Amino acid sequence: MTDNNDFPAFSTLPISKITQKPVIHFAHANGMPSAVYAPFFEYLSDFFTIEYIAMLGDTAGYPVDDHWRSLTQQVIDSVKQACEKHGVAQVVAVGHSLGAMCTLQALYREPKYFAQAILMDPPWIYGKSSLLWHVAKNIDKLPLMNHRLMDKLSPSGISKHRRDVWDSRAEAYDKMRHKGFFKNFDERSFQGYIDYGLHQRADGKVTLAIPKSKEVAVFRTNPSWYWLAPNHAPKVPVTLIIGKHSIFLKRRFPQQIQSRLRIHYITHAGGHMFPLEYPESVAQQVLKLIEQQLS
Repeated sequence: MTDNNDFPAFSTLPISKITQKPVIHFAHANGMPSAVYAPFFEYLSDFFTIEYIAMLGDTAGYPVDDHWRSLTQQVIDSVKQACEKHGVAQVVAVGHSLGAMCTLQALYREPKYFAQAILMDPPWIYGKSSLLWHVAKNIDKLPLMNHRLMDKLSPSGISKHRRDVWDSRAEAYDKMRHKGFFKNFDERSFQGYIDYGLHQRADGKVTLAIPKSKEVAVFRTNPSWYWLAPNHAPKVPVTLIIGKHSIFLKRRFPQQIQSRLRIHYITHAGGHMFPLEYPESVAQQVLKLIEQQLS
């Protein structure tokens, strides 16, 4: 567990005068239920009460739609519920990937519920690339296209072919542990995926807790209006944490966002899934950023 002495300034900030811990609201990556992030939460829980959305993409009333409008509303509704539950006016928002992007859009829609935000590797496609993405999505709506373009441009082309049924959790562990982006997961994070990212079917086999079809739909509907608007940063402090090997950093989206919107970004070791690869050091980085933004 993180030593409190690593963050001595917390004891001098107004936040420490509140009897109840302040609230972090977390939203997860595509296909990764929030419970998978338990090792990451562990290092935040000394300072914050953690509230999260259990599942984005497979919750009644919040369908996967274009630009993730309904998923963004799910974040807003969840944040409001967290505020009511704990008697606070605002939360500190933390999100990863899909959850980071939906949280960003929630900040623009309802800034009054947010004190600040730390967004980890949001799929924020920006500038001219966003316009091209937008055009591709609309072409895909034509008859006979059948998502052909988006399956080439996004991870949906891979996800739609991934295996999603195993005889047991033990088999799923053996088949996935050392493959793809799972190979760099912290062992605790990967075991969390086996425990919470899968569920048991009536026939005894296990399948994805968030169905593959929903995972694919999320990739195909990534927000694509950031070639147009907004042209200003949110009204609350926001920092992006980007994986050093993230495709978004290579495409220079965070660099463009920092230049045009004055939203600062920093990097952390790892790829797109770095919060599940390095839960302790990422949590420490998040705590330091929250402290910096408060002060």
